[in-house]
Amino acid sequence: MVAIIRCVPDEEEHIAFYRRIKGTNFPEWTFTTNRPQRLWQGGSHLTLVVTGSHRGDPRISMLAWVRPLRRVDDLNQKLEMSRIYSVDPPLPVNALFDAISRQLHRHLKTEGQQSEGAGKALLSTLMQLRPGWQEIADNIEGVKRRIEIGTTSAAQVVALQRDASIGISRMAGMDLPEFAAWSPSPDPLSDTSVPPTFIGHVPAGRGHEDQLINQDMQTMLGWFSEATGHVNWRAFNQHGRQLLIVNANREPAETVLGVDIIYYNLVRKSLVMVQYKKLDATQNGKYWPNSDSSLDKELVRMRALDRYCEKNRRPEDEFRLLTSPSWLKICHPLPYVPRSNDMIHGIYLAREHFEQLRTDPRLKGRGGGISFGYKNLPSYLDNTTFIKLVETGMIGTSGTSTDLVHQQVIRSFAGKKALALGVLVGDEIPQSELTRMRRNSR
Repeated sequence: MVAIIRCVPDEEEHIAFYRRIKGTNFPEWTFTTNRPQRLWQGGSHLTLVVTGSHRGDPRISMLAWVRPLRRVDDLNQKLEMSRIYSVDPPLPVNALFDAISRQLHRHLKTEGQQSEGAGKALLSTLMQLRPGWQEIADNIEGVKRRIEIGTTSAAQVVALQRDASIGISRMAGMDLPEFAAWSPSPDPLSDTSVPPTFIGHVPAGRGHEDQLINQDMQTMLGWFSEATGHVNWRAFNQHGRQLLIVNANREPAETVLGVDIIYYNLVRKSLVMVQYKKLDATQNGKYWPNSDSSLDKELVRMRALDRYCEKNRRPEDEFRLLTSPSWLKICHPLPYVPRSNDMIHGIYLAREHFEQLRTDPRLKGRGGGISFGYKNLPSYLDNTTFIKLVETGMIGTSGTSTDLVHQQVIRSFAGKKALALGVLVGDEIPQSELTRMRRNSR
């Protein structure tokens, strides 16, 4: 279904403010507003977001996903807008309506959800006028098209590698629609075998040919030459830079203790490492660190890495808000993969913050045990905030050698972890210029 929502001035100002903070697109951010119930009878919709109506110049400037939440009162409905993508150049609403057959005009609504026939006509005409928007619309609508993969250990390795690979692409400042075209392996996912990699079933990226991989990346790939099990890679070119993403699984799924992200910006010589931890749906959506048998060994590794990076930091290195590379992401395992570039909602904690919280009395339950969850953590970073800080170089190491990256790859394997490695090479682009290039590429 298709809908139209016209922003009032306060809503436009709120979205514009958030865009200045987060960037042009913010698929994880949700924005709630109210509308007359008669215009929204139910169901979720791909929505054309119109701005400028109060100026007499209504234009479609964003596409989003809108779903009704609940009644506010007898007349009004609360709506949630998410997966908000800017589209450029904006399309005047009158130009869209004028291009639709006059016979359908009496069925079109200037705001609210459209009938099935009117919605199809709106969407078809919109894509004729702005064919470049089709990719964005497909990605937004992918949230309702899911591939069920189950809750086995093998399925969870694939789901977390998917999340890690999408996260790596966003850390690199790239929007890669190829991930939404992922298709599952035809073979059943067995816990007693090495699980297939997520990236191995993603369509080949831009510049997948071996000859387009530079020498630094060839060296990185050489690290995996002796790896057993499944190793797959893809290379993507965007905005004059190149991103190599490698997924590697060496252990049978039943023995895998988690997934590591290792992201390395070769130009900045900056390293960020993220270890996944699962919220337990059977335990009220919480993570209990004292029940995690592998946690203490992992924290020893993370502390050693953080101390090494701090010891080797030099005064002339680039500024960072946090110079240590080690982070944890706590999230719910999902039994499905959406046909979109959505990540799993999660809690990001720096290693130091995580360890401090392990002794925080505010996190104690009735039995005295410490647990982490959305409802009791006093502060954490979400996907959007964490990734933006990595992308802009505000967190992560500086001056880190590839030898240290290699060490961490080996230690991931030694710790029975599945791995998602990302390496970014190319010119360092000012943030304002990168934003402009993204806008122009859509």
